[in-house]
Amino acid sequence: MFFDNTNENRMVLGQQELARYFSLFSHFTRLKTLEEVAKAGDDELNQIVEVNGLHDGTVRSNLLLLKKYHFITGQLRSNQNLHYKINYEQVDRFKKQFDAYFELLNQSRFPKKEKQRFPMNTKIKNYVDELVNQFDTIPNERKEILERISNYIRSKQDQNKPVNLVYICTHNSRRSHLGQIWAKVASDYYETKEVNTFSGGTEATAFNINAISALQRVGFNIQKTTDSENPIYHVYHNDGDEPSVCFSKVYDNSHNPDSEFAAIMTCSDAEENCPFIPGVELRVGTTYDDPKEFDNTPLQDQKYDERSHQIALETLYAFSLVR
Repeated sequence: MFFDNTNENRMVLGQQELARYFSLFSHFTRLKTLEEVAKAGDDELNQIVEVNGLHDGTVRSNLLLLKKYHFITGQLRSNQNLHYKINYEQVDRFKKQFDAYFELLNQSRFPKKEKQRFPMNTKIKNYVDELVNQFDTIPNERKEILERISNYIRSKQDQNKPVNLVYICTHNSRRSHLGQIWAKVASDYYETKEVNTFSGGTEATAFNINAISALQRVGFNIQKTTDSENPIYHVYHNDGDEPSVCFSKVYDNSHNPDSEFAAIMTCSDAEENCPFIPGVELRVGTTYDDPKEFDNTPLQDQKYDERSHQIALETLYAFSLVR
């Protein structure tokens, strides 16, 4: 929805128009959060509102960032109690600002604010630099599969559309999260614009601690933001960019796109158990051996490092072909 500051109706314009303005400085889940606060009106809320299936930790994080940009006023009063209001003057201020850009360009295109780039973590950067020298170790049959992803990314760029990549594995606990995270790193490394990475499964479990540890050994800063059986983690590969938000979910969870995306199947079980994925534009099977087989064995860390290495290597190769 869009919001105005009239007493009669504060939610009158189309969602796409607000998303166009809002995407300049935020993530689409924050738009959902902002909408939900507006729906609640100015009344006190007894707990964090449920926002289209988003976890409480994500909603809480979104609220804090919306407050930072002065789109809402109020505060969390206890662990989950809040009293927030929409700052409609700020919404209108942004609307007028970006409408002016529309007029300057005769509404031919919406100007995109260049995304600020932050230096990649030095340890991760060195790791990636070594990987790009190993592309010749990828078998040709694998390269042919990965080139389908490259072609998809390029085609979306040719259409001036965002690239949405959803990595799918049965439990969304290991390989799919590694794909989501390394794709975000690859898009940053190769400066591939407007790439959004996600993950999902055929069932929800939790982001596995062994996969998390493998990423930490490479240099990722991983912060656990909620305490539950299925925690939400923020995974950073640099010091300033938005993190990869990782928690286990089914592939059609509202956190993920429901149309215009590529589904990258990282395990054979998911490939077999997902005969149809609504909204998908490209489906690619890049199956990887499951490091879970080595849990609680002397080879555990080695095998998780190997799988992370393989997924990183092949993902970087796919993005290298887009340039």
